[in-house]
Amino acid sequence: MAFSLVRCGADGHPLTPIAMVPETIVAAYAANADLYRRVGFVEPWVSYVAVDEGRAVGGGAFVGPPRENRLEIAYFTLKELEGRSYATRTATALVAIARNANPEIVITAFTLRETNASTKILQRLGLKLFGDAHDPDAGDVWEWRTQE
Repeated sequence: MAFSLVRCGADGHPLTPIAMVPETIVAAYAANADLYRRVGFVEPWVSYVAVDEGRAVGGGAFVGPPRENRLEIAYFTLKELEGRSYATRTATALVAIARNANPEIVITAFTLRETNASTKILQRLGLKLFGDAHDPDAGDVWEWRTQE
């Protein structure tokens, strides 16, 4: 079984059973469901669990359905598994899902205001630094976008 993203349902849980799911990821299911209650549950603009060899290794999500032809992605890898390209594969898969659904959509993401693994991933995926922004959860951040 290779790397894949498993789509989550409106209750925040994966639609397909996953053999090994660390508590850190299980804890995210309630946050997924809460997000859907706030922004709506519209497939494919939902959350996903990143799975490799039957083990949940991280996750990714669209932070709500598109608005004004823009869509935000977010992704993570479990701390103990960083450096194994899971975040890259998750972000790449999210971009592919977005492009398959709407090739013209502008994809956005937010990162800390420092060069790091995530900024490198976004650059490889064709996102450009748009400028400073403020995220209610993360504070002052950089905003990244594909071409409009």
